[in-house]
Order: sequence, then C-alpha cells, then structure tokens
Amino acid sequence: MSTEMSKSGDNLMPDYIKKFLKEPPLLLKNFHYEDVLEFLQLGKEERFMTDEIILKEAEYVNSAYLVAEGKVSIWKDNIQLATLGEGNFLGEAFLFSKNNRMAKVTADGDCVLLRYERYEALNFFRKKPEKLFNIFTKNIIEIQQRKISNMNVQLLNLKKRLLNDTNW
Repeated sequence: MSTEMSKSGDNLMPDYIKKFLKEPPLLLKNFHYEDVLEFLQLGKEERFMTDEIILKEAEYVNSAYLVAEGKVSIWKDNIQLATLGEGNFLGEAFLFSKNNRMAKVTADGDCVLLRYERYEALNFFRKKPEKLFNIFTKNIIEIQQRKISNMNVQLLNLKKRLLNDTNW
C-alpha cells in the first residue's frame, strides 16, 4: 500500500522537480536530497509565453527565479546579454541584495519558472543547520564568479572585434 501511495505521489510531482532532484541546479549543489526537494517546493510555479516580460529593469529585488522549463533572455538597453536555460537562477543574490534589478528578462519561448520570495527562503534556512546556508552562499559566489568570467570573455571578444575593425 505504501508503494502505491509513493508512486501516486511521484506522479503529482512535476517532471522538472524530478529532473532537478537527479541533477540539482548549481545554486543547490551539495545539498542533501531532502533539502533540495524542500527548497524546490518553496518555489511558486509561474508560466510565461514567448517574449513575455518576466522581470522589469529597475524593479525592486525581493525574489529570485529558477528556470524550470524553457529559456529566458536577459536584456539591457535593447541588447541581449545572455540566454539562460533550465537549472539557471535569476537574481540568486536576492537574500543579500536590496537593490533594483539591473536588466529586463523575457521568455525565450514558452517557459516555466519557480519564484522564490526572500522571506520564505530566509525562513527555510532559519530552520536548517547553519552549514546549509554556508553551502548556499558558497554556491552563489561560484555562480557570480562564472557570470563575471563569462562577461570578461564577452568583453575581450568585443574589444578584439573593435580593434580588428579599426586596423583594416
């Protein structure tokens, strides 16, 4: 009987949650399975259609989003800066930052995102050992470092192109 219940419970779980339990997003790397599941379940599912605005530039930061299905595009001054796919977070430093958003985010095709509110996420970590929050913080730093590295590569490529264009 208990196996029937767990099977039926499994069927209620969205496929993206099952996928993230097998291969957690970088933000949840080194979390125990139960903590990954509990954190994922904190997120509120939101669906967006192609080109729909998900986040507006200069909007106050009080939440973060996990791309559960599909892709999103990040824009600044009508220039596409990046495309993020499944497993990527938007605004992952939301627990620490009380600034405004720095770019606009739109749906790059139909997509599903999980929205995490600052207050609920902080309550999640308050109930857990401090070590888990330290892992989370380390993961944020790793994500930020990757973003900086990617921006440096883009900047270098742009400078090379500009130099080549001026050196006919």
